Amino acid sequence: MRSKSVNLRQAMLLAIILSSSVFGQNTRIDVGKHLTAIPKACVSLSPAEIETTIDMAALVKEAICKGAGDMLIDYTYAVDSVKREKDKKGKVKEERITYEVFIPTLKSGARTRGVQVVTSRNQVPVPADELQKERLRAAERIEKEETKIARDTPNQPEQTSTPIVGMMPLGSYMRTGMNRESFGMRRGGVSLAIPTFLKTCELTFMRREKTGRETLIFSFTPRPDAQFTENEKYIAQLRGEIWIDAQDRIVTRLAGWPVGTPAEQPPAVYIEMMRLHKHGIWLPHVTRINGADYPTLFDGITTDSTSTNSNYIRFSAEINDVKVGSPSN
Repeated sequence: MRSKSVNLRQAMLLAIILSSSVFGQNTRIDVGKHLTAIPKACVSLSPAEIETTIDMAALVKEAICKGAGDMLIDYTYAVDSVKREKDKKGKVKEERITYEVFIPTLKSGARTRGVQVVTSRNQVPVPADELQKERLRAAERIEKEETKIARDTPNQPEQTSTPIVGMMPLGSYMRTGMNRESFGMRRGGVSLAIPTFLKTCELTFMRREKTGRETLIFSFTPRPDAQFTENEKYIAQLRGEIWIDAQDRIVTRLAGWPVGTPAEQPPAVYIEMMRLHKHGIWLPHVTRINGADYPTLFDGITTDSTSTNSNYIRFSAEINDVKVGSPSN
């Protein structure tokens, strides 16, 4: 028999789903939780020097750490996904799907997929009765997944007498991917993640900018000896810019173009993070993989796909504001 606290949480989560006015699409949202408070990427790190000179090696490690958090799992959020394709005559076809994402409660070391509910297609809302049915199904899927997580997650590791020393992350980078399929078989794919660029590229300091927050701007070029996975080989053909917040030391923007392409052209890849002022953390905002304008870059993928995340609601902190009983509350 489930405890009253679990039942209450399920009721409150259901209230959020039923009263939500956020959005979604059929991309996969894979999330996980760390076994320890300090992730492996943050162990034994110290702040990098950036004032008189920039310790590039230390700053790269710090930037990887600062986005290695698992706090994305604490939020529900909206996604607006736009896909653009060009036919053989150059005519553009666009599809827009909006949806809402809910993530089951995770214990340390657990992984799962976010539960998604499509709320509109090409700006046409899903009928209210159909949407309510989908939200109820989503609540059932979340409950089943939480039961599975509770059953399969290993016990917390025993605390050692030596505490883990290092930094705490201030955000969550997201890995985005697309696959190309033909006759039901995978024919190619692309993966986009900020840590890959930090680990495989040379960063050259360009300038500091201050628009509210001070930002360090670097150009990047792939190292000649860099090793890429099959889905990340395109990075070897890129150059671009990486923006790092001077105070929080986390990557806030990344834009890349094929070598020789003017920066005025649309980027081939683009990532932008957003800072939640209330909680002081950074979460994904915009992600773009542009195969429509660069059809030979991404292993046969010729779609320009842009996802915009917004309306982050932190379940643990803001659930108390939701009233259980009526979807209109």
